[in-house]
Amino acid sequence: MGTKAGEGDSIGKKNVLLLYPYYWPHYKAGGPVQSLFNLVGVLNAHASFYLLSLNRDIDGSSSAIPLTLNQWTKGPQNENIYFVDRISPILILKLIREIKPQAILLNGVFNIATTVPGLIIGKWYGLKTIISPRGMLQDWALRRKSLKKAFFLFFLRLFLKKDEKWHATNDEEKKEIMKFFGLKQKVSIASNIPRAISEFRKIAFPDEHGKIKLVFLSLINPNKNLHLIIEEIARSNRMVTLDIYGPIIDKDYWKLCQAILPDETLVKYNGPVPPWEVVDVLRQYHFFVLPTQGENFGHAIFDALASGVPVIISRNTPWKSIEASGSGFYVDIDKPDSLRQVLDGISKLTESTYNQLRLNSTKYAKEYWDGKDYYTEYCFLVDPSLANR
Repeated sequence: MGTKAGEGDSIGKKNVLLLYPYYWPHYKAGGPVQSLFNLVGVLNAHASFYLLSLNRDIDGSSSAIPLTLNQWTKGPQNENIYFVDRISPILILKLIREIKPQAILLNGVFNIATTVPGLIIGKWYGLKTIISPRGMLQDWALRRKSLKKAFFLFFLRLFLKKDEKWHATNDEEKKEIMKFFGLKQKVSIASNIPRAISEFRKIAFPDEHGKIKLVFLSLINPNKNLHLIIEEIARSNRMVTLDIYGPIIDKDYWKLCQAILPDETLVKYNGPVPPWEVVDVLRQYHFFVLPTQGENFGHAIFDALASGVPVIISRNTPWKSIEASGSGFYVDIDKPDSLRQVLDGISKLTESTYNQLRLNSTKYAKEYWDGKDYYTEYCFLVDPSLANR
């Protein structure tokens, strides 16, 4: 059912517009969608959230959930969502005038449909407009379509003031913002908000067939280095299997992966997984594996840990204490034998040692979650008293 902007919102709550082309029930754009969904879920008691979303996912697919277009509808967390077939500057102007938000959070640097008009209109109306790069300024992200991104950043620097408001998810991202846009930028650091912790449970290790089951659950593109896992399992005689889940973002890269796929009994592609099914999928496996070139946060990594599934990842993530906490293992993506050594090591684990890894994973995720005060971190966005700061 449609609602008017602001209808049913509590008195005194700040209206916050989150601009990104995709939102629930879409999920194939990866981490940014999950970040926004979790942000709304944790902080909706403190602010009224409004989101604009296309009526289709990043690959053009439609949702199985019927969507009402061109009017405000309520999402699963009581957020306000405006689904459209096309996003235009005129539409964003219309919604901003209707909502009268006290803050606009622009998600991503290179989303021309939302970031550019959001910046221009937000500045025109003197609104608190905050840019959140969502990892798009990391070296690995800039290597893809590097020439176009370099031109875009050049012109963006000409448009932005020296003291724009930014949201960084960690110190590294703050450094990246200042590297590209100058040391006078005003950067608020607030962590990505992950999924809640699952109940711990033990599983047989190896499984009833004597196999160690790995799971890859992420976007399928060159950044994730899926091919490294496939190559290693294809050349291995170990009883290690890999199930692949995730949307195919780069079709040419997926063709390269398909060319080296071994028998389906060893490696199998199972398609994308909706976020609400992720925990149930992950908990079926012994290890989550992601030898990524880089992650701003890595929601899937945290989801695995929170589900009690130890991880095999590269060091190019914010998760710097995996081995020290006994929650998994690191691989060096620049050394071909590194993944092989890790797989050799896990094949020699006892069941009790393995289940201790699962327990450690849940503990590590819980300590991370318990150590956060997200309201304090995001007060720059959701506290009405700070609206003009």
